[in-house]
Amino acid sequence: MAEIECGKGHLYDSDQYAACPYCNSSQQQVFFETPVGAQNRTVPLDGAQQQIPGGVSVTKPLISPENEQSAIAINKTRPLDMPGEKKVTAQNKTVGHMEEKLGINPVVGWLVCIDGKTKGKDYRLFGHVNTVGRSKDMDVCLDEDSTISEENHARISYSDKNNRFVIIPADGKNLFYVNGDEILLPTQISAYDIIEFGETKFIFIPLCGEKFVWSKE
Repeated sequence: MAEIECGKGHLYDSDQYAACPYCNSSQQQVFFETPVGAQNRTVPLDGAQQQIPGGVSVTKPLISPENEQSAIAINKTRPLDMPGEKKVTAQNKTVGHMEEKLGINPVVGWLVCIDGKTKGKDYRLFGHVNTVGRSKDMDVCLDEDSTISEENHARISYSDKNNRFVIIPADGKNLFYVNGDEILLPTQISAYDIIEFGETKFIFIPLCGEKFVWSKE
């Protein structure tokens, strides 16, 4: 072997290479641990076995662009809620009594705003304990009225067993009223009762009652 040094200090076999393979290589270069006298010398990676000074042969691992993309994909963060996947929270969700019995979560009545910023808008009530507040997490979201507590200002329940509606004080900082009376205890409500939450006034319209109840049939 005729070992010579190029102008940049690289040693290479002139019998095997017409010019310095290190300077002419366009491939990625890495350092390999070699015996004393040849440590930290750069080896061109061309996918084939190479002989480096010191008598050690190394082979470049072949990584195709497709494999490289696969390697990146392994560590890629998966977007939430990918199609076809079930949420754990949805699997463990508490199911309302009517939903369990009927297989649906039916509307049982409405609150219709008759005075306030959302005048004319209706809010559906379902067959469970409906939460009322400004938060988007509430069943009845009244986000236009800052005098209503963000969460659990009040609750409105429907009992399919007794076929009646009850309004329940919760964590609201301000009182609410039914037909002008402040409500401090759970109180049964009836069709066309006027309910005041903060600065907003509603009329209660039941669907379920003497003339209609939801059933499997």
